[in-house]
Amino acid sequence: MSELAVESIHEVCGMYFRSVLLPQRGTRIPQHTHDHAHANYCGAGAAQFWRDGVHVQDVKAGDVIEIQAGHLHEFVALEDNTRLTCVHDIASAESIKVRGL
Repeated sequence: MSELAVESIHEVCGMYFRSVLLPQRGTRIPQHTHDHAHANYCGAGAAQFWRDGVHVQDVKAGDVIEIQAGHLHEFVALEDNTRLTCVHDIASAESIKVRGL
């Protein structure tokens, strides 16, 4: 995901928030996995959500989805300027930081 701009990272109330802007339709957050379950919030735009290589659903602004630990997942922007925010508990934040995810 190094080609994507991480707009902000905040640690608040025991939670880790990592916001990414997908500037153009078709921009991808490449397939990756995490050691812990987490949530993903779509703050603007819309994106396809893929899990383990299978399209699961499309998300739009205001939607929140749960992503279980150990599952490969990726997002593809369906609209320009789609904003996605990963929300993890602080316990999982260290592995995210180390792996750059």
